[in-house]
Amino acid sequence: MRAKALLRRPSATESSHDTLSMHGLTMDRTRRAVRSDDVELVLTPTEFRLLWTLARNPGRTFSRLELMDLSHGKDANALDRTVDVHIRALRKKLHDNADLIETVRGIGYRFRA
Repeated sequence: MRAKALLRRPSATESSHDTLSMHGLTMDRTRRAVRSDDVELVLTPTEFRLLWTLARNPGRTFSRLELMDLSHGKDANALDRTVDVHIRALRKKLHDNADLIETVRGIGYRFRA
């Protein structure tokens, strides 16, 4: 368990990749902060993890199950439609940038490239 805990900790090389900025969004993973057009957004931890995962891989389509595993962990008992609820809330909070998260019908979601 100690080895797993050490592997989960961010290394020095990862710290340079803790900020993303694209399409008017600025995300800081260490502070868990998101700014949209200079307005600070208040996101839940799950919404932040979903947005971070999608934004780190623009253009890549994630299935609901993949997003569920990434946001809730592999042992989560929630339904895959739970992701839909979180995405809907995230889009609502993104206001004008809501179209950055695209729905891929029958598969899942992706961040606009």
